[in-house]
Amino acid sequence: MTHAPLPDTAHNHDLHPPRGLLLACGALILFALIGVGATRLSGAGHVTDWRTLSVETLPLLFEDGADGSVISRAPETGAVVHIWPPETGGFVRTSMRSLAVSRKGMGIGPEPAFVLHRTGNDKLILEDPATGEWVSLNAFGRDNAGQFTGLFDDAKEAAQ
Repeated sequence: MTHAPLPDTAHNHDLHPPRGLLLACGALILFALIGVGATRLSGAGHVTDWRTLSVETLPLLFEDGADGSVISRAPETGAVVHIWPPETGGFVRTSMRSLAVSRKGMGIGPEPAFVLHRTGNDKLILEDPATGEWVSLNAFGRDNAGQFTGLFDDAKEAAQ
């Protein structure tokens, strides 16, 4: 009994990928290059450090009240600037806790004060000089930034 020879498939390699696959890969690379170029030229996604344009600064200490409130104080006098009762000021709470985590990791307590900056074009920046971190509050929307806006007026009233 003789067997028919088996075809030799061990060395049958097609080294040419399909043309459609090559075109799709080329289009993907071209799209990525155009997207990156357009983003770099337009400045989209770029966060500007507005602190250099600051026209008003306000140093503030923040603490948790015994009742769950968040209290901001003037560091020079300890005067209460503003109190956010429990269940209010969610963006303030989140912003301050995120900055406090960095301080805690570096072994820094609640002092020195945070600094709230306002620029000539009404941008708000919350800076932590102790860690060098800062948050552009306007990046989170007008309503969220608005939770900090009134602090400048509140501080003037607390100083009187």
